[in-house]
Amino acid sequence: MPDDPTLKVNSRNHNIISYLNSSNSLISFIKNSSDHWLIKDNDARYVFVNDSASSFFKFPKKFDVEGKSAKEIPTDICQELWPELTKSDKKVVEKNKKIISIAIHHYGKGNTSELVPHYMEREPLYDDNNSLIGIVSYGRRLDIPELLCYMSRLGRKTIQTDAPDNLFTKRELEVIFWALQRLGVKEIAKRLNIACKTAEVHLMNIYHKADVHSKYQLIEYCKQTGLDQYIPLDFIRKGVRLID
Repeated sequence: MPDDPTLKVNSRNHNIISYLNSSNSLISFIKNSSDHWLIKDNDARYVFVNDSASSFFKFPKKFDVEGKSAKEIPTDICQELWPELTKSDKKVVEKNKKIISIAIHHYGKGNTSELVPHYMEREPLYDDNNSLIGIVSYGRRLDIPELLCYMSRLGRKTIQTDAPDNLFTKRELEVIFWALQRLGVKEIAKRLNIACKTAEVHLMNIYHKADVHSKYQLIEYCKQTGLDQYIPLDFIRKGVRLID
């Protein structure tokens, strides 16, 4: 009598479910992942770093990261970026939501000259009682030359893909991004594939919400509020040109 394929599928599903229910399954996965996984407590102190992340961030071999903050890690990357890294970590805890950021540095073992963009998602970590107990971060290298050029041109080490608050709509944030690149209304409209009149209306709404009256004042407003570090995530995913 031939084997019943349904029984094989059910057995396979049962094995997967059993694995996922295992307390060690997630840790085993992130330990062996080629992507970068980190776990921190609510005070942004390291609890776990997988081997791939440890190598990418150039952590010293046999260095015990547990209980240490980014400021206490003896690497050029952490010493230069720790204020922004800590700020992003604490933002996850304070807002209880996912935060996405991109940073550039000489990431990678043996790399001392090539600047590399790195994408990082930080999310709240909950226990069985749904209490926030820490931060779990997932990251990977980005191969987007335009993004690297954009960040280097503006002298930025880190950028954010989420806005500091909910004051502006998604489209208004896109207009702000291009306005910060010193583009005029016609060019902004072209980049966003909208009518010039529509772009003008968005810009006027932005001025009103920000209580400013010129592009120069808008740029200063963005510097004060952190919007100058913002880039719409869709622009990165879609490969939109960031500079000419």
